[in-house]
Amino acid sequence: MIATTGAPGAVRELAIADALAWEATCLTGIAAGHRAAITQLWSCEPALVAPAGMARLPGFARACAQATDAGWPVHLRATGGDLVPQGPGIVNLTLMFRGPPDASSTLEDAYKRLTAPICDALSNAGISSCNGSVSGAFCDGRYNITVMGRKFAGTAQRWRPTAGGMAVQTHAMMLMRTPEDKTIDMLNRFYHDCGIKRIIHASAHVGLQDLVQPDEDKAAQHRFLRMVAHRAHLWSTPQMS
Repeated sequence: MIATTGAPGAVRELAIADALAWEATCLTGIAAGHRAAITQLWSCEPALVAPAGMARLPGFARACAQATDAGWPVHLRATGGDLVPQGPGIVNLTLMFRGPPDASSTLEDAYKRLTAPICDALSNAGISSCNGSVSGAFCDGRYNITVMGRKFAGTAQRWRPTAGGMAVQTHAMMLMRTPEDKTIDMLNRFYHDCGIKRIIHASAHVGLQDLVQPDEDKAAQHRFLRMVAHRAHLWSTPQMS
């Protein structure tokens, strides 16, 4: 069974803790064979989400306390990557599926399956995009979705072996609005408190709001998310495309 929640393009509002727990539960369901695939758009309250490995850093506890006091509670996730913000202006796409039992599935296949619906929706809006790293972007990686050399979406994935193959969780966070300076400042403060020498720049990112005409902002976002949901559903088949 392929599962989606709500009308096509509808964004489910979740508390970040509930969203992370929901993803873990769904991946378990995929691994157990209860579902073939799951797609969901969702958003949450302001928070910072870090990979579990970051918790081993000596300054992590202090960084979390400082961020929480500033209104940015910190949560850990099972997927890899780096520190990311969540909150208003960000919509997440979770896409999970069962991979085949042979060795034909690769990380690149899974990232293509995740990013293709987003790139298709951008193209439909007249926006050219590609995959690639962006210097100065948060959670930078070669499977970012970029527009005009700036990061529009970041991606991550997690694989779980099963008796019949692999259960795959992929996740993309899409910027509906370009991050504000206060968000970037919070990320840089967190890195500093953790003892990480890394600087994030607001100019390395771009949101959908800055890529469409101002009077088309809400309508364009609605059309974009509807197409992302539709295309993601088409990619959600039991076998890798």
